[in-house]
Amino acid sequence: MLQSESYIASLDVGTTTIRCQIINSLTQIIGSSQTTVSNKILKLQVQLLYPKPGFVEINNEQLWEQILRVIKDAISDAQLTAKDIKCFGISTQRATFTTWRRDTGVPFHNFITWKDIRAKELCKELNSSLLMKIFRSTAYSLYLITRKDRFLTGSRMKIASNHVSGRLLWVIHNIPEIKEALDEDNVMFGTLETWLLYKFTNGRLHVSDISNASATGFFDPFVAEWSSWSKHFLGVPHEILPQVVANDFNFGSTAENIFGVSIPIRCVMADQSSSMIASSCFACDDIKVTLGTGAFLDVNTADKIHTSVTGIYPVIGETDSFQGFITEPSETSRIASSIEDSDGVYFIPAFSGLGPPINDILAGSGFMGIKPTTTKNHLVRSVLEGIIFRITLAYQTLKKERKRDYMKIIVDGGVSKNDFLCQMLADLIGICVERLASSEMSVLGVGFLAGISMGRYNR
Repeated sequence: MLQSESYIASLDVGTTTIRCQIINSLTQIIGSSQTTVSNKILKLQVQLLYPKPGFVEINNEQLWEQILRVIKDAISDAQLTAKDIKCFGISTQRATFTTWRRDTGVPFHNFITWKDIRAKELCKELNSSLLMKIFRSTAYSLYLITRKDRFLTGSRMKIASNHVSGRLLWVIHNIPEIKEALDEDNVMFGTLETWLLYKFTNGRLHVSDISNASATGFFDPFVAEWSSWSKHFLGVPHEILPQVVANDFNFGSTAENIFGVSIPIRCVMADQSSSMIASSCFACDDIKVTLGTGAFLDVNTADKIHTSVTGIYPVIGETDSFQGFITEPSETSRIASSIEDSDGVYFIPAFSGLGPPINDILAGSGFMGIKPTTTKNHLVRSVLEGIIFRITLAYQTLKKERKRDYMKIIVDGGVSKNDFLCQMLADLIGICVERLASSEMSVLGVGFLAGISMGRYNR
């Protein structure tokens, strides 16, 4: 419990939704950025931009304005003022990044999200290049000599479009202003949390928390620093990269001109890591699936880094691309359960390519088996089945690599409210599926950790 009555603001910036919740001394949510209209919860939506095929962006300044509005609305909803907030916790989507001018803080481009596949051809070229083949063979030779997992991982390395590395390289190659600014040492890079910290501190802080940095594709988790190959092989200048820090690093406080007072920032973490904490996945091999904008499979490997030979990466598929076609989870569950099967219709969820163990970054989504008898209900069921088939495939791959038998898997995220999805997942993987009472765990996890870091909660 909190030592005295204190309030923590917990901010979660997701792919399509921004949330802020105010947590009191009893760990209860007493204020939220959500409003109730006609018995429906309405959230402020993040506007995704699609300037070209394969491009998925977010406007930096619009996002910043929305974040400030959500925080202020949550504080107001709790009937508090900014002076009552003892600290902030921040959770963000992973692998969404931007670059900006060091001297002015002005962005060179919009945020390029983790869903963006503009770099898929560049990734294909890099993965098939002679230099990459030499890199892999050298890494494997070093593994045979040293038996260090770090080199085994390097021997299997592939650059994927949902990693930051390929998209950052695309930006460096295709935006002339960045090329010029690099020569002048006038470029700063950051994933979403880095940019938010930069903005909250009026440019004083340029850091990345380790859970976000490790999802960029060019961070070496074995030595906990930016990988040397990203500089020598990809040509990413390390001068533009932020300092990597722990989740409970002393991030300082928000600039006073933002909320009228300075509020300490005590925890920053990637959304999936935060939701693992809130879901009490503390033990080694605790496993969880988040069903939200994307489907993410996460496992706690404790203090040992898992060396994957199939390229396991948590991004599996998306569900938000069916807005209007698929709406409320309860509705789609009812539709899918109203028919016996999909009538031979199958859906491939590959909006950003297909991940492990297939690893085809050029794969696209689509329906197969559509015929005159196909109805909307069949299409809806095939989409839900396709999502679960992909999660099951990822789970089986993880189980094979980890050589573990799991007894239970936890599910969270907005789409986890879908009974059909949860039941089908349980049927296919053959273990207990436990759905959490709260579907939105990212915002809670980072709030709890912020309180612990502040010394307001007991461990």
